Amino acid sequence: MNPTELTTPAGPATDASAPGDAPKLGSLTHADVAALAARSGDSDALAKRRAAAWSFCQETPFPSRLEELWRRTDISGLKWNELMPFRAPHPVVKNAAALPVHLHEAIGPAEERSGLLVQIDSGVVYLEAMPELAAKGVTFAPIADAAKQKPELVEKYLNATVRAEESRFTGLNAALRTGGAFLHVPKGVHIERPIRIVVSRETSNVVQFPHIVVALEEGAEATVIEEYVSAGEPGVGVCVGVTELSVGDAANLQFATFQRWGGNVQHFGTERVRVGRNGRFHWTVAEMGGKLRKGDYEMHLVGEGAEAKLSGCYFGNETQHFDFHTYQNHQVGHSVSDLLFKGALRGRARTIYQGLIKIHKDAQRSDAYQANRNLILSDKARADSIPSLEIEANDVRCTHGATVGQVDDDQLFYLMARGLTRHDAERLVIGGFFAPVLDRIPSDSLRALVTAAVEKKAEG
Repeated sequence: MNPTELTTPAGPATDASAPGDAPKLGSLTHADVAALAARSGDSDALAKRRAAAWSFCQETPFPSRLEELWRRTDISGLKWNELMPFRAPHPVVKNAAALPVHLHEAIGPAEERSGLLVQIDSGVVYLEAMPELAAKGVTFAPIADAAKQKPELVEKYLNATVRAEESRFTGLNAALRTGGAFLHVPKGVHIERPIRIVVSRETSNVVQFPHIVVALEEGAEATVIEEYVSAGEPGVGVCVGVTELSVGDAANLQFATFQRWGGNVQHFGTERVRVGRNGRFHWTVAEMGGKLRKGDYEMHLVGEGAEAKLSGCYFGNETQHFDFHTYQNHQVGHSVSDLLFKGALRGRARTIYQGLIKIHKDAQRSDAYQANRNLILSDKARADSIPSLEIEANDVRCTHGATVGQVDDDQLFYLMARGLTRHDAERLVIGGFFAPVLDRIPSDSLRALVTAAVEKKAEG
């Protein structure tokens, strides 16, 4: 594989090479947003989108704890106005070996991927793609570059699934997006090996706004892995991300999300998929890092015969705070969704899970399942689980449930009776608890990374 040439526009006057000279979010103006559009190489259409989104942000506050989905997560102490919304881009590298050492593990072996895009802080620094992707008509590029290559596709799919005017977070992402990735797979095209998209950070007090768009046309197939990783830079880290996925009729997308930020990062993300008629979608989620994680995972089944599955795991320790909201939205009948979200907590970690299955009145013969399982490993850890149903049809099958409990003493006794220490026995139980999710990860190297992260946390 050879790296694809990246567009590297010059920075605007307001964005100096030294991060400390960049404007703060609190002093940002429409002129700064326009300068960011110019630096990013935006088309006129993209620049207009930014301006409209920034106007929306100026009139829209951050969510408060009066809102149901924010009651248990307090972000009032985060000093947004002191964060830098972008910085001068890092230099583009010519090969994967030139990437920072801590990313070598994240990108996986070359023989296991068809393409790779790496974003550090505010810009894409590396892009590679198998020649067969271009030969098959696949578009894989940073969003600004894709808008120049295939403007009609970017116009069709960007902010089509996650609208800019949904919240202050989606508005900020649309106005201040930097880097990002756009993948479009034409009708009937199959990509045999995974596409990997890595978002990393190296600069303190910078807020990132990555945006990932994946669109599969009718009958297409692909596997995509998105990873969020940092080595633990000092100061405050914030990421406000959006991921939009579109699965066309009879298309098949396997998508994996692996988050392992350093302990200083707060990540607010909206991730949403729309699945067409007879489409197949499987989402594997692993949430391990960060200081605070507020994530929305939504699956919208919009065509009859659509199937969507989410297999997720999270592991919190120390004072980590995870707040997840999942939404299984059956808009039409004869559709199937299946969700299993499993988590373990130790120290003072806390997790909130709120899940909703909605069956619309015309979605007869829908089948939906939702389960959240939590394993508590310390006296001060806490898990709140709130599954719910909203059913407007009368010929459906829906099941949901939640459990919060400690490691089974009988299982520990059984293992310790066979010579294991209590510590080793607990590690085995934790591994078995997560195995149903880990086994579904669609990449050997990624599965090894997630398993290693679980084992490291299980050590206590």
